[in-house]
Amino acid sequence: MNVKRRGSRGTGAALLVISILAFIAYAYFLFGSEWGTLVLQFTVLGAVAVLLTVLGWIGYTMLTASRERKDLTSD
Repeated sequence: MNVKRRGSRGTGAALLVISILAFIAYAYFLFGSEWGTLVLQFTVLGAVAVLLTVLGWIGYTMLTASRERKDLTSD
């Protein structure tokens, strides 16, 4: 049991360090380089793509879901 806990802590620490480094790299490219406009455009493009994908997934799920029939005679 203790081995699993250490493994998940190690994974958590790695994810924390990676996310901090990714944020620093993102901030540098956004504000400290000539690529700022392009980085911002790709960020907005990615955000819109994620939003529209989720909306499409919800629509597909609603379209393909089977209807439940309520039986009024059974209790």
